[in-house]
Amino acid sequence: MRIKDPEYLAAVEAAVEILRKRARQGQTITYGDLSAELAAQGFDSIPPHRGVMTYLLRDVCFYSNEDGKTPMLSAIVVNKASREPSGQFSSLARSLPFSRSANWSWRDEQQRVFSQYREE
Repeated sequence: MRIKDPEYLAAVEAAVEILRKRARQGQTITYGDLSAELAAQGFDSIPPHRGVMTYLLRDVCFYSNEDGKTPMLSAIVVNKASREPSGQFSSLARSLPFSRSANWSWRDEQQRVFSQYREE
């Protein structure tokens, strides 16, 4: 699956909807469960670790958020064992356009995501 593929773009939109639903419920989701939910919708080429999932979650953060000011939706995607987002998430959060501060934490970002989607 290539990043410019219409199927990839549809997978990003599907992931956004899955994550928004979880956020409205105030729940996190594991990488494995997100992969399984995407597979159930026909996007079966997105394994839970590395590769396409990394790009997909980055693009979920950019979805309707080009200036990086909106909470990063993929903050609620966590590792099954640690219950934390991957290190790649923190790297993305500190890069442009998100530019989260030095005292920022992924827990704060999760709470911002939950707050935003509960209010919608």
